[in-house]
Amino acid sequence: MSGRRNRAQERPYRSQHFLHRGLAADLVARSSISRRDHVVEIGAGRGALTVELADRCGSITAIEIDPALCRRLRDRFRNTSHVRIVEADFLSTRLPDAAYKVFGNVPYSRTADIVRHLRDVERPPSEAILVLQTEAAGRFAGHPAGVETRQSLLLKPWWHVEVVRRLARTDFDPPPSVDSAVLWMAQRGTPLISNAEERLYRRLVNEAFGSAGSNVAAGLQKFLSRSQITRLARDLGFQITDKPSSLTFDQWLGIFRYYALQK
Repeated sequence: MSGRRNRAQERPYRSQHFLHRGLAADLVARSSISRRDHVVEIGAGRGALTVELADRCGSITAIEIDPALCRRLRDRFRNTSHVRIVEADFLSTRLPDAAYKVFGNVPYSRTADIVRHLRDVERPPSEAILVLQTEAAGRFAGHPAGVETRQSLLLKPWWHVEVVRRLARTDFDPPPSVDSAVLWMAQRGTPLISNAEERLYRRLVNEAFGSAGSNVAAGLQKFLSRSQITRLARDLGFQITDKPSSLTFDQWLGIFRYYALQK
């Protein structure tokens, strides 16, 4: 009875859903993690991913915000020199200056903040493998997992983004009330948009998907004339009355490149 009570005490106020060990082992085994890698783990929890990562990577910094779980993790890995347990909020943790990868079972309520942080931090990871709510994973991956969104378009010039696996609710303890998926993000070797163009691109995407962006023509009216938008629609294969989310990333990239040439 006391074991059940202790487990229940680990969860409620952070809505934690822990990965079963078998799934954690399979996710790590299918990843690119190797002895050359330093891994930052988000939300180490009971250590299901931590123990598998420790067997495969060169070193790991496992971040966990819950003090009780941290104590258990430190006890479990006290003789494992390449595993460092950090009691902290991931969003306020200084990330490595040297190359690293990220792996984590992300708190669903903080998914957007965490992905934005990984995107915008001074030195992003070369790769991130994140367990997310399926709906959120689709928003960040865009097509073909779903339609393109503001979030997916703000990632894709710099990242390969893909939903690589769907998970069952029974893969977690306790089972969540929503479906989950694994999102893979890897930095592009060469960004599709230059640093000098980044602010302009973000402005165009944000405006196109903003309150005025009921369709492509409305969303782009601050940037291009009606005749220019009509021409782009013909050349790139969309309708000016289409919703912004109906266009593919390649079409948005084509629109932006045309607009950037006019500047």
